[in-house]
Amino acid sequence: MNGPLETIACPCGTALPPREAFRTPTRRYCLCPACGLVFFSPRPSKRSVMEFYREEYDTYVGESESGPERAPVYRSVLNHLSRFRLPPGRLLDVGCGDGEFLALCRAQGWTCSGVEISNKAAERAIQRGVTLLPADWLDQTGAGERTGAFDVIVLLNVLESVLDPTVILRRVRTALAPDGLVAIRVSNGAFHLAVRRPAWWVGARDQQAFHFFVYTPQALVHHVQSAGFDVVSVRNSRMSEGPVRVANWFIPALWRVGGAGLWLAAQGLYWLTGGRAVWAPSFEVIARRTKDGAA
Repeated sequence: MNGPLETIACPCGTALPPREAFRTPTRRYCLCPACGLVFFSPRPSKRSVMEFYREEYDTYVGESESGPERAPVYRSVLNHLSRFRLPPGRLLDVGCGDGEFLALCRAQGWTCSGVEISNKAAERAIQRGVTLLPADWLDQTGAGERTGAFDVIVLLNVLESVLDPTVILRRVRTALAPDGLVAIRVSNGAFHLAVRRPAWWVGARDQQAFHFFVYTPQALVHHVQSAGFDVVSVRNSRMSEGPVRVANWFIPALWRVGGAGLWLAAQGLYWLTGGRAVWAPSFEVIARRTKDGAA
């Protein structure tokens, strides 16, 4: 990791070379000067990533994410989606885990399906009655045409952890109905990059969401539009009621005490700026598939 920077083209397609953004003890991140996307460089092989998510992810963090602490996140995304599309209709959750979010959607009247790579999470989803598509469904040519178009496809904290988010977004687009929506939630790079050093000073660095990609709202909007979508809404996303992993004993208490205040401050700034300042630790995007030929 201490050698020269690997030459990696940003998914936005710019010819400008990336520059180093920051380093962690084990990783190096680059910044695209064109779109502002921050990404892990060099990235691991697709095989190693797939093996991790199939066999290890659930034990590492996935099972914790299925706990009740995530309920505010799921309600936040579903409420946001409901502003633009109501059931009935077909909804697909890519990276559905054990199906907790899909249970909420099903209760609202959606016909739900999921895609999940983790073997253990998929087993729990099946036990809950979730209809699972093959784990490589998005990789299959013509998947949308064979299975029937979905009205909504949801990506909850998925685009940070895939090796080629642009490819995923384009495949999602082909699997959507002509007027279909994609609902996306990601960690907010604008927030996490700003508090990276203070978080490190207090020992909370393990709580920060630095995966393969770190999106600011502006960067994600750029990539979503480039993949053939019209962005219709960007807003703060509700925080979990507790951290997924803890580095120190005081982190859960700090989370509970500070979370409500942070949310109120972020929402206040959002409304005061007319939705231009999206500064919660995570944010949501709702986007509509463009008409064919408009991408």
